[in-house]
Amino acid sequence: MNSSTKVPSAREGKPLYECVKMISSDENGVFIGGKYDLLALHRGLLEARFCVVANDLDVSGSPILSEIHRRLVQILRELEVKEKGTDASWEKWLEIDSTRREWGVALTRASTSSIWGKLPHEEKLLFVDDLLAPFIVDVGMKEAFVSEAERLRKA
Repeated sequence: MNSSTKVPSAREGKPLYECVKMISSDENGVFIGGKYDLLALHRGLLEARFCVVANDLDVSGSPILSEIHRRLVQILRELEVKEKGTDASWEKWLEIDSTRREWGVALTRASTSSIWGKLPHEEKLLFVDDLLAPFIVDVGMKEAFVSEAERLRKA
């Protein structure tokens, strides 16, 4: 991005505390207010789950965090449909293949995981779902991921 490119801001000159609705809770659950708060959480989850040098390896493949991330992206997609009539940009972004950085990070996590070698094939496929969430991964891609992780493990 060059210096003349203006990045849109949710703040639009307002103090930060007026823009970030943040998190609240009651007996029914936790609530995160506002599209930009949700986008910030999504970006934070991406960074935590797909950082190259992980501090906590359990974060990447956590089924709980994976499901939270999937649901968060679904909400963001629904918001985009309300705003723009389509979620095509999300559809495109959610497509993943072996050229994406996130694929490579997840592959490294799987191939170096202490539990990967102990899992039967079907459980590896489920683990791939968690490692790559919120991305959409078809069965062929999962099989390719498992094969590559096995090859890397033996290397």
